Amino acid sequence: MQRKKQPLFDLRRSTALLVLGLCEFVRGALIFFIIPMYVHNVLGYSTAAIGYAMAAHYTFDTGLRSPAGWLVDRIGQRNVCMTLLAVAGVGLWLVVSQHDFWVILIGCAMLGVGMAAVWPAVIARVTDGLTKDAYATAMGSVMMAWLLGAGLGAICMSWLFGVHVARGFATLLVLWAVAYVIALFVMNHWRPSEAVRQRTHLTVVLREVNSVKLLFPGVFVQTFAIGVLLPVLVLYARNVLHLDARMYSYLLLTGGAAAVLLQVPMGRLVDRYGYRMYLVGGFLLAAISLPLIGGLHQVRYVFFAVVLFGASYALILPSWNAVVAQCISPDRRAVMFGVFMTVEGLGMAVGPVFGTEVWNVCGPSAPFDIAAIIFFLMSLLYGMMRLDKLFLATPHRESPRVS
Repeated sequence: MQRKKQPLFDLRRSTALLVLGLCEFVRGALIFFIIPMYVHNVLGYSTAAIGYAMAAHYTFDTGLRSPAGWLVDRIGQRNVCMTLLAVAGVGLWLVVSQHDFWVILIGCAMLGVGMAAVWPAVIARVTDGLTKDAYATAMGSVMMAWLLGAGLGAICMSWLFGVHVARGFATLLVLWAVAYVIALFVMNHWRPSEAVRQRTHLTVVLREVNSVKLLFPGVFVQTFAIGVLLPVLVLYARNVLHLDARMYSYLLLTGGAAAVLLQVPMGRLVDRYGYRMYLVGGFLLAAISLPLIGGLHQVRYVFFAVVLFGASYALILPSWNAVVAQCISPDRRAVMFGVFMTVEGLGMAVGPVFGTEVWNVCGPSAPFDIAAIIFFLMSLLYGMMRLDKLFLATPHRESPRVS
């Protein structure tokens, strides 16, 4: 019997995206504003303390995504999400209410624990029951929720914090509570059956991880290239382009807006015409735009190049995530996306170290050139490699769950 095609943006999927957006809003405010500004400038801790706090957060976030995804598939989205979001809520309260650094460090780690559950749970919820020709659009909406939430969190917190510190902190706590309540109603809940236990048995999961190992280099290299750029962007903007903080914010907003606004339209094109042209085109556009950012010293041209780079990621993200979604079993989607996110996190961890070393040794434009070479090689690799053959080689059984 043919499965009834479910609407892509129904109420439950849309509100699951809202949960992700709210959680990323809180994290964006915490990581990109509170930790650097409040911990250093207000509480008086060293810049090294900022690095330790961020490392604690991302270590737990990255390290626990695979186990959290496995638990989501094995015992249900709601059970895992509610437990770990509560842990993260306590951690958030510690960060915004305590002044001892070791307590703040623990709070950042606890927030990482909660975020490790949010991503696989939301992806599993958003893609539940969808046919493969809707994966790119669905994943584009997930990326859009992430980018909007994180970006708005960093920007809005600077306004709230500038007006009243306590008001800004209270806003974050309220938003986290709202996300918790919404997740309570929107996440799927089912009792684990023997069939579910068999489908999510560790040996079965490891077998599926081995079947898609061809994708891991691409996942790692993408985030590694971005990681190379992250620590040097602000240095390049301040020391080479001589931009003030306001103009640097506009620069980030310009690139981010291009990536966000094009996510869902590009996802629909990928669903309609296939991933290959858009994935290769996105890598090529990134390879072209990055040397322009690093080589052009006139601000208006740099803004144009940043828009091109944002557009390239609007091509890359939905097409790549559609590839991943088609290669993995619906029964193990949360745990497999958790595995891929762990590999992504490793790229983000290694990239910044490499980028700062290249900056020191080879000069300000070198990180942009190296990242461009990586993206160009990726375009050649995935232009020649037929990933759709991997789809066909991965047998999946469609087993819908009841919402």
